[in-house]
Formats: sequence, structure tokens, C-alpha cells
Amino acid sequence: MSQEGFLFDELSEFKQNLMRDIQKNFPKETEKFIKQEAGKLVKVARKVAKKEVGTSKGKKKNWNEAKSYHKKFKVGKTYKYSDDLCCRAYNSSPHAHLIEYGHVNVPRGNARATTRSGRAIQATQSRGTGFTQGKLVFKLAELEFISQFLDDSEKFLFEYFDDTVARKN
Repeated sequence: MSQEGFLFDELSEFKQNLMRDIQKNFPKETEKFIKQEAGKLVKVARKVAKKEVGTSKGKKKNWNEAKSYHKKFKVGKTYKYSDDLCCRAYNSSPHAHLIEYGHVNVPRGNARATTRSGRAIQATQSRGTGFTQGKLVFKLAELEFISQFLDDSEKFLFEYFDDTVARKN
């Protein structure tokens, strides 16, 4: 007795092939869609950053707003990466990588060492210093954004599927 089933791998492969066909037939619309989705991801990342990192209010009197982490979320240009269309969502703040991935706290002043290894040793030995854990803002935003992206991509596929089939006939 043989069992008949449905392979979901084939379905996802079909969706990828369909997306590539739509990309060939509607390049401008596909670029616009990818850029819009990256913009939506930036909005989600900004919301996550406000929750995880907090804001600069009340920290310093001479806080430099130009270097503010929350104002530097950006969307990059669309580009091709191995036959797929991509777009980056990133934070251009100079200290964004420290917030995202964590860092060793180095004390300020004349007592700190001049080499990187000396700084790390000194930072772990001195009082009130150590390692600040990363907030992983984009990873959390990605997890929160997955369901919305899948819904939007299905809508995009269905919207242009009829036009693609009509052109082939």
C-alpha cells in the first residue's frame, strides 16, 4: 500500500522559482517590493531598539543627537546576490556594532593600557568594569518580522502571478 503525500520542499522551491520568474518579468516592481520590505524591517528594528536599548534622555547634558543610535536606522540599495534580489537594513551609527554584539568595558583615564590585550585584562581586573552583553536588535527584529514578510511576499506573488501566466499564454 503506497502513501501519497505532499512535499513542502517542492512547494517552497516552486515559490522561489515563481519569485524569480516575476523578478524577470517585473524587475521594477520587484525592486520596489524588496525596498518596501526592508523599510518595514527598519521600523520593526527601531521599535525593538527602543524597547531593548532605551533612549538617551537624561543620560548626559551634552548628548550628541547626530550620533544617536535610534536615528541612524537606514535602508540600503537593492543589489543582486547569486541571482536573488537583496536589500540591506542597517544602523549607520558609529557605535551600533557595540550595541548589537556587546563589548568589553574599558575604563577611561591615564591608568589604562595602550594595547588591546592590556585593556581587556585591565577591564576585567578593575572594579565596575567587565563585558556588556549585546542587545541583538536586528536578530530580534528579524524574528518578529518573519510572519509579516511571509504574508507580504505571498500577497506580492498572488498579485503578479496572474500577469505572469497571462503573458506566457
